[in-house]
Amino acid sequence: MTIGLLPLYVLLVLAATTLEPTAARRIAFLGLVSFALGLAAYAVSPGSDDLEVITRAAADSNDVFFVVNTALLLLGVALCLAASLFAIREGPPVSPGRALALLCAGGLGLWALVPLMVGSGGWRPGLGAGALVGAGCLTGAAAARVRHLGASLEEPRIAWPGVKSGAPALGALFGLGALGAIAGPHVGVVFTGLWVTAVADFLDRRRRRMARIPWLVIAALALGPAWWFMATVAGPEGLGIGALREVPFSPAAERLVGLVLGFVAWAFLSLWPAERLFPGGLLAPLGIALWLRVVSPAATGGVEHWRPLFVPIGVLGLWGAAITGRGPAACNALAFIALASEAPGSLPAALILGATGLALRVAPARTAHNAAERLAWMLAALALPFAFEAAFRAQIIYTLLAGVGAGLACWTSLGREPDPKSA
Repeated sequence: MTIGLLPLYVLLVLAATTLEPTAARRIAFLGLVSFALGLAAYAVSPGSDDLEVITRAAADSNDVFFVVNTALLLLGVALCLAASLFAIREGPPVSPGRALALLCAGGLGLWALVPLMVGSGGWRPGLGAGALVGAGCLTGAAAARVRHLGASLEEPRIAWPGVKSGAPALGALFGLGALGAIAGPHVGVVFTGLWVTAVADFLDRRRRRMARIPWLVIAALALGPAWWFMATVAGPEGLGIGALREVPFSPAAERLVGLVLGFVAWAFLSLWPAERLFPGGLLAPLGIALWLRVVSPAATGGVEHWRPLFVPIGVLGLWGAAITGRGPAACNALAFIALASEAPGSLPAALILGATGLALRVAPARTAHNAAERLAWMLAALALPFAFEAAFRAQIIYTLLAGVGAGLACWTSLGREPDPKSA
């Protein structure tokens, strides 16, 4: 009886989260990203969590697919083992005991992967893992050079609108708008709630002299014409959230609705390079809610049509967040990629990653021992296979680029102290 890839990954995640010092945890999370990519690539095919099934398929085929994916799995286990050894050598007195769990999980993973490595070509997966290490080192060096040239690492914590500005009415207005966006029974209520939250957030920032031009409010104005168009097409059937899939939108209508609402969701998520125009923060989960509640059921064909646009801008946002060391923004970018992929795993991946990004932004000042940060990164790691699997079903090359960006984001932002100033 062999252990499945997903249970093995969960063991690695749980053990990696406890590591000290932070540098060891960063190495382990690079391994988790690599393992998650290999796991997700195999998970695209039914029954691929069973190592015996994968091993038999690899032995019967000379396809490079098995070599690359097995190399990703081996690299992930190797980095986790390296992180545990680093923690034992360089960590505090409690570190060896914590590292032992990851050492055991990594040893179990290595033992379980030996048959797959043999079936995938023997030495070739190991050579592929070495090549991936070299490519990763070059990527990291290039990213460090770009960051050295002036990219900002500041991502201040956020607070509920009205708390810092002393305007409780704005806080209540924001809460009502968020409630409408998340739980509104009608598309009109959802759109109105989104626009109200954008207005309340801007007014709060203006009172605190942090914003002068309401860029997000302007972008959210596109929801008005979108609602009118959708209501005209729906006719007497209406735009109730529960009945959106039954509305007879034509392919052209779905493409138009998908583009407009996808742009608004992107603006609420505040992805690079527009993170200075759109505030994100507490508004980012509302962008995910817009996609899940309206875009996905009403414009599935439109999302499929615009996927070659949505996925690349999500990857671009992920890389921008990774290079500038903004972990929450990286989580939001991964959530956007998962949503644009419209695969079965998109929903849990987007929700977990969106919640993680929000948690990292609202958490108090972090230290290397902060349990809240550890939990947030653990949740992000658990969501990675689902996000990557969804992305693999849509775009292979961009998913690999997203994997590299996710690893870079872990390295540049995990354990980093936030700006004490609130946004």
